This record gives sequence, structure tokens and C-alpha cells, in this order.
Amino acid sequence: MELLALFLNSFLIGFSGAMMPGPLLAIGIAETPRSGWKTGPIISTGHAIAEIGVVVLLFAGVSFLTDNPIVVRIIGGVGGAALLLMAFTMAWDTLNGKITYQGGEAGSYSNIKLTGKGITTTLVNPYWFIWWATIGLALLVQSKEFGLIGPVVFYFGHILSDFVWYTVVTVLLWNGRKLFMGGALKFLILACACFLVYLGITFIYDSMTGAI
Repeated sequence: MELLALFLNSFLIGFSGAMMPGPLLAIGIAETPRSGWKTGPIISTGHAIAEIGVVVLLFAGVSFLTDNPIVVRIIGGVGGAALLLMAFTMAWDTLNGKITYQGGEAGSYSNIKLTGKGITTTLVNPYWFIWWATIGLALLVQSKEFGLIGPVVFYFGHILSDFVWYTVVTVLLWNGRKLFMGGALKFLILACACFLVYLGITFIYDSMTGAI
């Protein structure tokens, strides 16, 4: 029963990160018109791969990396630059008609490429590291009371919230695509690109000023 409580707590608290607007959500919204409703679960798979890595590292006791302000600033600067590049590519493809609006067509990404986008977008977000260095680390420490099974239960409960949230978003967007087809959908994608520009500049600024 205690393990079930750990699972449910991890699942519910996971939404604190999943539901916050960020680069992964922006990528999911922008790529759904090109790759279909599957975008959500596939980018979540990439996100899960990145997260299992950080869980293993924190469990192994290397959380000192995320406590180092220099490391965090480097992550912020590099991550901000990567987000700006993603935003430029997204806007360029949209304005030049390289994004198709029917899932599975020539313009859609392969599952491997979408998974890679999920991994990359996760790793370039410095606030993801901060979440894990604070909330995530505290929950992981608590889960260790149950032995090796504790972090496993914690991980699957946490990652389930990401799969649920991003799948719901992309399924709803894909099913309602006809309402946004054409100019409205391009505007939505360009808005996501602008949001990534904002996040990228914010990450770079925060890393330079020591705000992260």
C-alpha cells in the first residue's frame, strides 16, 4: 500500500513539471500537424529516456553537478542557444511550406527522430535540471526507503504523468486539426516558435546573470 501511495504521489507531483508551458510542450504542439497524434507519446518516450538517466545519476550520488552554479550556467547558455536554433528551424519550415498537415505524409518525422527531439528538448532545458535537483531529488531520497524498488516505482509514476499530459494535448490537437487548418495552424506553430525564442533568450539571460 505504501508503494502504491509512492506511485500515486509521484504521478500527481509529476504534473507540476509536465503541465507547465515549456519547450517540450511547444515542440509537441508544433510537430503534431506534421507527425500526427503519436507525437505526444513519442516525445514523451524521448523525455523518459533522458529522465531515467538523471534518476540513475542522482541515485548514484552525483547530484553535486546540478549544485554547481557554473555547470548550471553552462547548461542554461547552451540550452538557450539550442532553443533559438529549434525556433528558427520551426519557423523556417512553416513559412517555406515544409510542414505538411496530414500525419504520415512525406513531411512527417520518423519515430526515431521524434524520440530524439524529446531527448534533446529535455536536455537543453536548465529548469528541468533544477526541478530534478530540488523536487525530484527530494522525492527520490524518500523513495529509497523502500530499497531499489522505490526509485523504480517513483520513476514510473513520475513519467506516467508526462505520457498522459502530452498524449492528451496532441490527441486533442490532432482531432481538432480541421478547425485550425491553414493559416490558423501556421500561426499556432509560429507562436510556438516565438515562445521558444522567448525561453531561449530567458535561459541565456538567466545563465549570464546567475539567476539560475
